Amino acid sequence: MKKILLVITIYLLAAGQVSAKLFKTTEFTLENGMPVVVIENHKAPIIKHMVWYTIGAVDEIRGKGGVAHLLEHLMFRGTQKVKDGEFNRQMTELGAESNAFTSYDVTAYHQFADVSKLEALMALEADRMRHLAFDQKAFDAEQKIVYQERQQVVENNPAAPFNEKLKLLLWANSPYGQPVTGQNDEIMALKYEDARDFYQQYYAPNNALLVLSGDIEPATAQQLAEKYYGKLPISNIQRAEPKEETEVFDATLEMALPNIQAVKLVWQYLLPKHQTLGDEIYAYEVLAEYLGGGETSALYRDLVIGQKAAVTVSADYHYVTRGNTVFSVSMLPDNRVPFEKIQMLQTMQSALEQAMTNLSPKVLEQTKRKMLADLVYINDNPEEAAYLVGYMLTNGFSLENLDTYADKISQVTLQDVQKAYQKLLSAPKVTGILLPENMKGNAQ
Repeated sequence: MKKILLVITIYLLAAGQVSAKLFKTTEFTLENGMPVVVIENHKAPIIKHMVWYTIGAVDEIRGKGGVAHLLEHLMFRGTQKVKDGEFNRQMTELGAESNAFTSYDVTAYHQFADVSKLEALMALEADRMRHLAFDQKAFDAEQKIVYQERQQVVENNPAAPFNEKLKLLLWANSPYGQPVTGQNDEIMALKYEDARDFYQQYYAPNNALLVLSGDIEPATAQQLAEKYYGKLPISNIQRAEPKEETEVFDATLEMALPNIQAVKLVWQYLLPKHQTLGDEIYAYEVLAEYLGGGETSALYRDLVIGQKAAVTVSADYHYVTRGNTVFSVSMLPDNRVPFEKIQMLQTMQSALEQAMTNLSPKVLEQTKRKMLADLVYINDNPEEAAYLVGYMLTNGFSLENLDTYADKISQVTLQDVQKAYQKLLSAPKVTGILLPENMKGNAQ
């Protein structure tokens, strides 16, 4: 997801240079409350069909972690009309690329195919929105698969234990601190009824967004959407807001793990929701770009090129979420330099302070121009456009936010960025130090 959002941000900025309106979009809402967005792109006879449910891992009942992801798997089983195993077979016959994903805030199902196949795609997707039919046998099979996936994710990523504990420290008792996959014991403790109830409660047209991106006219899209989605019954959605963090404070996590080849330092800051921050999010984005947005960024020039203390350094701001936002700075120290924990953290802090001292109106404008230059248009790619619109609209943004994005970035001032940095310093922070196993106890 991080890669997609990075591409989204880049494309957004580029598009804003040319037109105040990013896409040729049409919005309408079906009688049952299902919003639909049509993104026209007539350069090729293709279509991206996406259904986004505003439901994810943060909406799970405590102790039922992994049920959202498990249900995503079950959605590829049978319905009252389509036999178990037939959904994927029919997608293959249609020549469609079909998949799904679950995140903290959303669960999305998507297909990419020739536009002539759209009606068949809609019929299949709409059918499983309200008519999914899975039995205990199917549940047991998918539960084992999801458990095995969880094992593979952890086993194949030696840094996974570190990343999960770091997140838990940052988010305290918020569900954003738990893995989307759920914990091992939670997955295997799930019952058939947990998945069934989650489905019946949240999989409904009034809790979903339909995005159609590609070679289609709005009138045709509306006719098809009304035919296949418009008559589906709604659900009484009762979803509490994700629980806020409590007792969040500065903390440090140091772990030495097997199969880790290099030291990694991470600082993560917890900031308010984008709805609370308003236009301040653009200042944080410019700050992240200036500090660690590539090989021309301030921290890279200092720590990698200048001091040769690191092999890479980066900064990132994640704000497309229903929860609080996160600003991150990370660094991989150069292993040719003897590692001393306190000294390296001080080096990192000094580099941040020096970067802010060096930030001038001229440098700021250069940073913003870099964010806006030499980029292709996202509206040339129906798939990326569909992802962008889906992510933004299901997390509290609007199409107007997209259309004014580049203008907002251009309006960020030096004072805005300096103010954002000062707020960052007072925000709850987690310091993460990941070490190779043979360095356990050796760092000073």
